[in-house]
Amino acid sequence: MGAVFLLGGIIVLKKEVDDHMPNHIFINRESGNDNISIFYDEPSFVVIANKDDLASIQLIDESKKPGIYILLGDDKRYIGQASNAIFNRLQQHYINKPWWNKLIFFGREDGHLSKAQLDLLERKIIEKMKRAEIELDNNTQGNQSYIDKLSQFSALSLLSKVERVLIDIANIDLFASDDTKFDRLDPTPNNDTISILFGRQHYTGSSYRDVFIKLVSTLVLSSDIAKLTDLINSTEPNTVQIIGTLERVSGQGTKLTKAIDSSKYHVYVNFSKDALYKKIQILANLTNNKVTFERW
Repeated sequence: MGAVFLLGGIIVLKKEVDDHMPNHIFINRESGNDNISIFYDEPSFVVIANKDDLASIQLIDESKKPGIYILLGDDKRYIGQASNAIFNRLQQHYINKPWWNKLIFFGREDGHLSKAQLDLLERKIIEKMKRAEIELDNNTQGNQSYIDKLSQFSALSLLSKVERVLIDIANIDLFASDDTKFDRLDPTPNNDTISILFGRQHYTGSSYRDVFIKLVSTLVLSSDIAKLTDLINSTEPNTVQIIGTLERVSGQGTKLTKAIDSSKYHVYVNFSKDALYKKIQILANLTNNKVTFERW
């Protein structure tokens, strides 16, 4: 992951990006409350806290800036934006949304996020969570507003940094639902072989992931890959864009992907049985194939 050292009470992580450029991520754990963590990766900041920490949150500078916040409960999430102080919105939701227990919010250290950028960020996160089939408390898809290309690039770059900090440093995947937790044993029913009929082709394997990997590999190496563009990431795959060009490893060193032979791609495999079932159905819909789960 890189070198970790202390600088004036703040943890500094020196991380190698693309094996070339050093990237410094500052982690500030508030001394008054061990449940609040603040991550800095210029120009972004990310704050992670519990709902009960709201009184302490109002004391940190980041809560006084515009940004995006995500409320997390046991079975649903809510994405919102604040054009002024994020804390004001959190304070409102403390009362009118009693179901959440944790929160994540982020923005720019300089506070420079326009309403158009906030609209874009909010909408993108909502879209990704809906694609990951995560239950949301949002009643809309987010606001549509004009945004120029430079502002759009800046906003999406910020989101990319935030996602990277959450995954690599905080070990949090924003777009992972409860059913994506890793099944250590990957059990099969009565030790039988798993089997599905996808289109006209049978796929069998000793585990659910084995069948999933074989199916994705076949699609990637065929003309059907053109139909999977929504599932392909130009870097590491994730729970939504399950195909990518780089291997992905968790903060604990667990490999989350499998290389697809004879290609440049890797497929994300850290899914439960139920999540794999859903992903296969998505693949069937995108490729206009009928799928039958014969032994699942």
